[in-house]
Amino acid sequence: MLLVLAGNKEAGVYSYRDSERIYSFTYTQNNPISLVMPTTESLYISKYEMLPIFDQFMPEGWLYQVMLNHLRKRLGTITDYQVFRSLAPNIEGFLTFRLKGRGVPQGATALNSIVIKDLVENDTMDLFHELVNAFLLRSSISGVQPKVLVPVEDKAVLKGENHIVKTFGEQFPDLARNEYLCLRACERAGLLIPEITLSKHGRFLIVKKFTGGLGFEEFCTLFGKTSKEKYHGSYESIAKALAKVSSSPENDLELFYKSVVMSFLLKNGDAHLKNFGVLYSSPTTGDTRLAPTYDVVCTAVYIPSDTPALTLFGRKVWHSRGKLLQFGEEACLLDRRKAKELFQECEAGVGWLKDYLASNLRENKNDSLALNILKVLEFSLSKNLKRTYKELPRELDLHW
Repeated sequence: MLLVLAGNKEAGVYSYRDSERIYSFTYTQNNPISLVMPTTESLYISKYEMLPIFDQFMPEGWLYQVMLNHLRKRLGTITDYQVFRSLAPNIEGFLTFRLKGRGVPQGATALNSIVIKDLVENDTMDLFHELVNAFLLRSSISGVQPKVLVPVEDKAVLKGENHIVKTFGEQFPDLARNEYLCLRACERAGLLIPEITLSKHGRFLIVKKFTGGLGFEEFCTLFGKTSKEKYHGSYESIAKALAKVSSSPENDLELFYKSVVMSFLLKNGDAHLKNFGVLYSSPTTGDTRLAPTYDVVCTAVYIPSDTPALTLFGRKVWHSRGKLLQFGEEACLLDRRKAKELFQECEAGVGWLKDYLASNLRENKNDSLALNILKVLEFSLSKNLKRTYKELPRELDLHW
């Protein structure tokens, strides 16, 4: 069993019955752990799947497989609960955990932290694998690309904070720089993004974890879904939920609208339910707000037939400017003037990236990432503004 604390105070106990494959959380104190799990109901049960509030801490994809391989050597056949239990002692934030009963394997490491300059200057795969070996059981982070959660020191300011170090494999070349550029475009459009650093050779994207001691819930969690259902939903449903939980719904709906528009313009086909979330100091304080924009990538340069991750107006297609303005008015409660104004700010952010990439290509004509993203952005800011497309036209000729 795991003792669950919220805001450093006991809240309840999380456990798993292997024989019945039932996950359960029982409140022991009047101290809520989630916006959607009030203490008025003392027992929460899920069969076969982890409860969503805990599932959001689970690694996915590459990191999940590495975690499984590591734990199987010590535990044999394992469950997701055992994976979570192995991570739990190192989880930091509004929710923290203490072990009850038999212990779990802890990672042995000679590293306690790393200086950010070393990450920037020495962005080799050897270093990345060293970080994974050292900090695997600290890495309670989702997302399918290779990544690890690392305590990073900045000697200039004499402090250490958790950062996510992301890299990429052969399937998605230059993914770290892709995400860095897309997030900078979002920033230019007026969206708040995490602190990000691109390493010297573009192999690492270093993202400062923005939750700190705050509560954080993905919309997967708010909808009672696990990561397996992250593509099941709509952008309208997120807007509706955000309007209910946000303490500043008007401001947050404007930001959410811009975030969706940027994903459509940048052709980010991975803006799913786990890639939007809210922050708060406590579920009961009434200070819930939309989290910064994160995990934005031009996926179309790798998968030209890619579509949006969630539906909009019931379809997963690249909607035109007119339909996106309609979404702003109907789902995000904007008047027409405001929807147009925010859309123009998004166009300006994407326009900045377009100009930046064009400048890069004048200096390096062999920059495949710049060439491919530029083709996508030119399409987004011209033909796609006028009409909806199911997928990108083949004549864009995206190749590496």
